[in-house]
Amino acid sequence: MSDPLRRFEAEHEEALAALARLQHAAMAVGAGTPPAAHLRTMGEVLGFLRGAVRDHNEAEERALFPFISHDAPVAPFLDEHQALWGLERELETALERGDADRGAALSLEIVDLLRAHIQRENEVLFPLARALLGPAGLLAVARRLEG
Repeated sequence: MSDPLRRFEAEHEEALAALARLQHAAMAVGAGTPPAAHLRTMGEVLGFLRGAVRDHNEAEERALFPFISHDAPVAPFLDEHQALWGLERELETALERGDADRGAALSLEIVDLLRAHIQRENEVLFPLARALLGPAGLLAVARRLEG
């Protein structure tokens, strides 16, 4: 893996697809359609967020951020990871209660937060990381991802 950031970018694409599903479900609830199927979709996407997306964020924190934190602004990204995890907990509670309106509102918050986060990583942080790390640094990140 010569550029481990490509893995992160591919994972971002998967997350964006899940966010589209989440947004669709939330908008449908907001439009007054019967919520049962949309609550199931929210639950499925929440599972993806708590699994694959959480693994992705933790991999960034473990394998990438330590190599660039002295020269790149990683704190806002760490804060957004924490905010996302808080919203996930709130969404889980809303879904457990069957509160479709609260679930829809939280879903839209998650969509907005994570889309903006992904865009900033793809357009700002990852290009900066590539420039800072160079081939040797990217190799070190790849090794940490594998280990």
